[in-house]
Amino acid sequence: MLVSIGSRSIPKITAITRAFSRYPELWVDKHDKIEYIIMPKEVRNDEKIGQDKDNFSGVSCNPLTLEETISGAKNRAKNAFEHAEERCRHM
Repeated sequence: MLVSIGSRSIPKITAITRAFSRYPELWVDKHDKIEYIIMPKEVRNDEKIGQDKDNFSGVSCNPLTLEETISGAKNRAKNAFEHAEERCRHM
């Protein structure tokens, strides 16, 4: 099972890995292992120093509104899925 994590937050990554380890019945095959991939940090040359915008979510690192929070979550989920798809194609 491949789990693509759309965050680089250590507490979020820890929570996700713990949750999956506690529910092995969610795995497709009991002999299968779980592989986690975490979104890599992209560095853009045009990014200004001190700019707090995450490239994967497309919103600020500290969203101020509910709309920005939801938009960032949707973008991260979409990008995590596409990142996992790309990785699977190259396996």
